Amino acid sequence: MEVTVIGTGRMGAAFVKRAAQLGHKVYAWNRTRRRLEGLPATPISSPSEARGLAAVFVADDEALLSLVNEVGGDAVALMGTYSLAGADAARKALAARGIKAMAAPVVGGPGNVERGDAIYIIGGDAEVYGRYSKLFAELGKVMYVGEFEKAVVLKLAYNSLLIGTVAVLGEAASLAAAHGIPPSQFKELLQQTVFKDIGSVYIDRMYSDEPGTFALKHAGKDVRYATAAAAGRSSTIVLSAVRSLYEMLEVLGYGDAYYIKAGILESRK
Repeated sequence: MEVTVIGTGRMGAAFVKRAAQLGHKVYAWNRTRRRLEGLPATPISSPSEARGLAAVFVADDEALLSLVNEVGGDAVALMGTYSLAGADAARKALAARGIKAMAAPVVGGPGNVERGDAIYIIGGDAEVYGRYSKLFAELGKVMYVGEFEKAVVLKLAYNSLLIGTVAVLGEAASLAAAHGIPPSQFKELLQQTVFKDIGSVYIDRMYSDEPGTFALKHAGKDVRYATAAAAGRSSTIVLSAVRSLYEMLEVLGYGDAYYIKAGILESRK
């Protein structure tokens, strides 16, 4: 099957590698041509040259809407995390050109995508999904939710929970540290509770020097999109507080930091 990846940052590049490993013919485009180097894909010079399923991995609404009027292919899958309004505008622009779109945001990081255990939340036209359902089943775990909008919102809801959780976890760890309790001891407590998995996965990462795979500025963008989707429909009190934290940290120059460090960075400001 032919697949074209539009946007080869960490997630897009991982998707290229996974699709190629499965034996699919992969094409790729990126504004920065050097990001195509070393990838098992045939470079294309424009999104309009996309073939088969065009999997779009660009970073945000602005990037998505700047190229949606030139993306080619038989169908388009919006793989990134976009706002409800942005994703809908992209879908309508594609439909006006006779191209059907699915929302197919990914739960998991680049490693999950490469290993084949990422989750693809898919919403959109059932006929289009049926055409590519086997491909997605090969790529990872699939959750088909029917409506396009539901896939977009489910990803925003998930990211909001994750981003908010790690921010509170970081502040809790900082509270303990402020009273002379090392992160290892806090982690030891968590491992004996319902929070054992969260502590095991995130505490060490928060205090390590690893750069991470998801920048704080991108997490802040996702929370902004989530609060916009929630406005007038559900409470945004906690989401707005998390959004304010990430926006403040970005202003303070932490935009490129690993997003899970938000809670401990805030305590150091």
